[in-house]
Amino acid sequence: MLGIVLAAGLAAALVLGVGLGLAQEESVLQWTAYMLSIAGAVTIGFACFSSAPTSARKHVARRIGKSDDQPGAEAAVDSKPFVSELIVLFAAGLLLVVAGTVLELLT
Repeated sequence: MLGIVLAAGLAAALVLGVGLGLAQEESVLQWTAYMLSIAGAVTIGFACFSSAPTSARKHVARRIGKSDDQPGAEAAVDSKPFVSELIVLFAAGLLLVVAGTVLELLT
């Protein structure tokens, strides 16, 4: 699932880069490089945002909402992503930024 989302982001960056390059009548490669860098920055931002700790209010509300008479109270699913997913997102973002930078330097 994570790969599909990253692939969709990469495809969107490529389509936007080509579209903006043609619309501005400038270098398509340069605009594609810009979009790859932006997609990488957004991916890194998403990785950092999704790893932020929950607020104290949410934590207290979850503890109050749990009770011993509910059989599934212990099995509450935490919505935080796994650490490995965060590393993959961060690494993918860095690769997109590097790809955009290299492509920009080549033009």
